[in-house]
Amino acid sequence: MMISRTQVQNLLKVYEKTLGSKQVGKVDSSQPVTKKDDVNISEASKLKQKVLQAVNQADDIRTDKVNEIKARIDSGTYQVDDGDAAQKMIERTIVDRLI
Repeated sequence: MMISRTQVQNLLKVYEKTLGSKQVGKVDSSQPVTKKDDVNISEASKLKQKVLQAVNQADDIRTDKVNEIKARIDSGTYQVDDGDAAQKMIERTIVDRLI
């Protein structure tokens, strides 16, 4: 079915008559067109933001821990468990991918 230009014009005339003085098909330029912006943030993004804020607020260097490890290295008692080191590396990789 094709709608002709004449049919559209006839429909506009009918709407114009039923609506009274309002003009159909014409934009009222006296009123500004406003659109409302909408932002939705997922729960995962909110959690990520909280984690990043916590990381940024944390001290970069834990001097007490550094001094303890230095003392253990100097005394020869510092031992690194290969399994623990690998586990920490894996955990850090996972966290880096999430953030």
